[in-house]
Amino acid sequence: MNIARFEFATAKNATERELIRTDHAYRPDIDGLRAVAVLSVLFYHAFPSIMPGGFFGVDIFFVISGYLITGIIHRQMQEKRFSIADFYSRRIRRIFPALILVVAVTFVLGWFLLPLRDMQSLGTNIAGGAIFAQNFVLLGQVGYFDLAADKKPLLHLWSLGIEEQYYVAWPLILLLVRRLNWNALILVALLAVASFVLCLVVGARAPDYAFYLPVTRAWELLAGSALALWQGGHKPRVAHATPVGASREIAAVLACAAIMIGLWGYRSWMTDPGWFTLLPVLGATTLIALPGTVVHRHVLAARPAVWIGLISYPLYLWHFPLMAYARIHFGDGLRIRHMLAVLLISAVLAWLTYIWIEKPLRFGRQRVRIKVAGLVTAMIALGVVGYAADRTNGLPMRIPAAIRPFMLTGGESSQYWRSGKCLMLPEQGPEEFAGECAGSGGRPLVLIWGDSYAASLYPGLKHLADERGFDVAEYSASSCAPLIGYVNSQRRFCKPSNDYTLQKIQELHPDVVVLYSTWSYSETDLRGGLQRTVPLLRPLTKKIILLGPPATWTGEGLSANVLDYYFESGDFATLPERTWYRSNENWTRAIEAILEDEAAKVGIEYVSMRRLMCNDKGCLARIGPNGAELTAFDGGHFTHAGSIFMAGKVIDRILTSKD
Repeated sequence: MNIARFEFATAKNATERELIRTDHAYRPDIDGLRAVAVLSVLFYHAFPSIMPGGFFGVDIFFVISGYLITGIIHRQMQEKRFSIADFYSRRIRRIFPALILVVAVTFVLGWFLLPLRDMQSLGTNIAGGAIFAQNFVLLGQVGYFDLAADKKPLLHLWSLGIEEQYYVAWPLILLLVRRLNWNALILVALLAVASFVLCLVVGARAPDYAFYLPVTRAWELLAGSALALWQGGHKPRVAHATPVGASREIAAVLACAAIMIGLWGYRSWMTDPGWFTLLPVLGATTLIALPGTVVHRHVLAARPAVWIGLISYPLYLWHFPLMAYARIHFGDGLRIRHMLAVLLISAVLAWLTYIWIEKPLRFGRQRVRIKVAGLVTAMIALGVVGYAADRTNGLPMRIPAAIRPFMLTGGESSQYWRSGKCLMLPEQGPEEFAGECAGSGGRPLVLIWGDSYAASLYPGLKHLADERGFDVAEYSASSCAPLIGYVNSQRRFCKPSNDYTLQKIQELHPDVVVLYSTWSYSETDLRGGLQRTVPLLRPLTKKIILLGPPATWTGEGLSANVLDYYFESGDFATLPERTWYRSNENWTRAIEAILEDEAAKVGIEYVSMRRLMCNDKGCLARIGPNGAELTAFDGGHFTHAGSIFMAGKVIDRILTSKD
């Protein structure tokens, strides 16, 4: 499409004409590429099995951002009209309006819908998002017992954090390069290669760090930056309707193929970012570098693609909070029609945000300082609100007084778990087990081995130790079943931690070994693991006890269920002490059947935690005088009171059972 025709066919007034006035010819195909990026992300978040590599849309966004921003800075520097203040002002007017709206609405919804733990997490993410450090906030939460990723409404702001960190640092670097009279293109190429190599090295050892750190993601932005600098030196002609050479057409098709292979060919065992990430990054870079092909004119520059590209930023912002709240509300009952409705609502809100919020605040030369000052003030206010939600453990004053004591963050109980000492977090190897994990040298010695569920039972056992005259050792690792040979692709230290625990058992010769876990693993892992583990334990201990899964809860967990029940009951009632409300009974029974059967086969005693907690009236949700304490704060981890209560239920079986 002819550029002039496209511009003024779509620009109905002066404000819209400002939209398409840039430092270089407007390229509708880049908006079309934005559409590819945002739709990939949306479909991945909505239906990950359909497009397993849809998250590569973020990588495509990175390339586009690097290209456009570097192109603008480079041209303005060449023309001696670049201004840091003007650059940051434009970035604020581009990024802040939609972001402030979406974050504010997300917070308001959370005020009415989220229990304390979830609101505290949201507050942390709002504060991180307000200073564009969400990637670092999420990195800091890696290894901590935290909410499910798909139920964190602002999880997706990590990518915006990386882009904003680039926007802050990159113009300063280019100014320094220009002052020192260095070759910017060569420097960018070297930085991109160094970043990619660092990404591969860090990704092999600490994949979460490679995912969130800006230095391991910079190569994707720098790929676009390098292209912009190269074009700035060669001044390429942008082809519109004129046919281009066959080689360019073939290159465009291959670039599209690379992106498609990335979107549909990704598998969970692959490292991201890594070698496979080159496909979407190089594909996007090639499409930007070689405009004018059939792909550009008839696919990327098609009106529907351009329209989606224009609203891609607010669409990216809106979709994830809405999906997260839908998952929180519907839980396992979230159906395809619900997700399709979320996608439609996201598109409508994105268009309205673009028309009513973005354009009035982003474009035009009037009252620029007032706009910038207002946006910065609003962002600071959001950051303060988020910080308050974090520091007050979820703003408890918003919760009805009758159920406020049941609104738990989990920290009240996990503080007794010895996390990082005897509960290994995801990035901790077995060498970090503390000496105190072996107990104090008393006998009989009960050694509990498992994952974070075992860590949640430890405080109860420790509470009873002096009273009943026994000592307790604890060796647990996050998301690691206490089974020799067990491998978790997301927890690279599971196997070495379990091997280390077996060595400690060999040294300590405990009187009882208690195996306790979520047991939310495959039947093959459970049966095969027990068949390998029990024969190795027999010579090392007098007794082996297998504790089955406790009563478990769907939704956001037991504490959140109290809040939901309060509003859904019709008379603002407190969740009964025994209840089937959102009980995960069917799953628990199925896992228990496997464990009980395998325990009988390998000849060890099985203790049903579920049967100790549940009867015909339901499962224990509240305990203590007047039911003042919850048994769990989430889907199954015991509260401190619940740990003491359940330890009392199983201690006689532990101390008197015979192997």
